[in-house]
Amino acid sequence: MIVLFVEDDSKLAQQTINFLENEGIEVDYAAGIRQALAISEDAASAPEAVYDAVILDMNLPDGNGVALAKTLRNTLPQIPILFLTGQSALEDKVAAFEAGALDYLTKPFAMAELAIRLKLLARKQPENADTFTLADLQVNFSEKIIQRAGRAITLSPQQWQLLALLCRTSPAYVPKATILSTIWTDTDASNDMYKSLISRLRNNISRKHEAALLSIAPKQGVALREAD
Repeated sequence: MIVLFVEDDSKLAQQTINFLENEGIEVDYAAGIRQALAISEDAASAPEAVYDAVILDMNLPDGNGVALAKTLRNTLPQIPILFLTGQSALEDKVAAFEAGALDYLTKPFAMAELAIRLKLLARKQPENADTFTLADLQVNFSEKIIQRAGRAITLSPQQWQLLALLCRTSPAYVPKATILSTIWTDTDASNDMYKSLISRLRNNISRKHEAALLSIAPKQGVALREAD
């Protein structure tokens, strides 16, 4: 796995690079927008995708990370972008996602969480990303239809959002912190809200007589997977 990391804080950048490389993630580093654009132009001309993900800071010495994200969406459209920034305001998050980012992590952050988020972003998507099948569970995202052994299932908007995240990363576990920041982007969610959402989705997907497909591991998170 290879990522492009754009960050002007050289000390933080080196610490992050050291950690990611110990996790098996190769890193190309750019200290600003001009350097990142030069690297991305070379990557765009390569016959195959060079990077599995891009990490962007919001405030850079020669411009704004949001503008860079918009440019990268044109030059490297298939590569997911994660913002890693000290900006925590809702308007900054909205601007980042509107520019094409798929994830947003605020500083200070846990290195392990960054590595997990990158690995989740880089997971290969199925050829038909509109559908997902696991055992007798069938999901059609474009038509918002979910069935379990022919039984129609109705989900709330938040449950659909969580289901989409779990389908995209299945069978890997998604950490609690990632679920919280994905579902509740504009407010702080309580532990009760988190547990309630997980419980409601699990109960909707699996009735008492059906095999459980939603796996919960306290130290790992939540995963959509068949029981071992």
